[in-house]
Amino acid sequence: MAEIWSFPQWEGQGLEPPEVAIAVEAWRQAWRPERLRLLLLAESHMAGSAAELAAPLLPAPGWPMPAGFVRHLYCPAYGEPSLAPEVARNAGTPQYWGLLSAAEGSTAPTRAAFPAVEARLAAKLGLLQRLRRRGVWLTDASLVAVAGPGGARVSPAAYAAALRESWRLHHGVVLPALDPAGVVVIGLGVAKVLRAELDATFPGRWQAVPQPMGARGAAAAAAMVAALAEALRRHAPGD
Repeated sequence: MAEIWSFPQWEGQGLEPPEVAIAVEAWRQAWRPERLRLLLLAESHMAGSAAELAAPLLPAPGWPMPAGFVRHLYCPAYGEPSLAPEVARNAGTPQYWGLLSAAEGSTAPTRAAFPAVEARLAAKLGLLQRLRRRGVWLTDASLVAVAGPGGARVSPAAYAAALRESWRLHHGVVLPALDPAGVVVIGLGVAKVLRAELDATFPGRWQAVPQPMGARGAAAAAAMVAALAEALRRHAPGD
């Protein structure tokens, strides 16, 4: 992964140090199913800092702990301030929990549904475990963060370069070997940048839906959930 910081469009962007992106990939790999059936390809994790990565975390029973705090839903402390008391602005990405649970047909692991942190963490863990057993894996098109807390984003040129270079240096080798039956790209911007690569690698096997926060209105949100639920049914049926 180290080569990804060498391409010109990334220089000076400075959203995060390389060790954070490396830690995020460790979290993704910790949740990769043994047999991949449905690949969910999102945009990127949220940028973090070296101080956040080194922050002490309280235990989360049952969860793998391959690295420190990162801003990705595979890290149990992301969106759970009580587990990472030294990390500021830790709201998480509840939209993704809502999308995954709705597509699976389970109750979203929200504070409203599960007020106690222990019960909420258990619900999140159960959802991720069920998806992994079905062969579903969420990973990111960009190995480096293209967005950060508070709305910070890299330039459009850096965004496109981050996705293309991540594909050239990593995904273009790794993902074809995993041979998923289906691919759902979560993010129309991701699909626009990587359309040629996706068509060449997964011809007839991929589709794109908006990001959860990009679906405008109830009808668009329902269509997004329905598309993901159908992909789950077709390519990664439950037990």
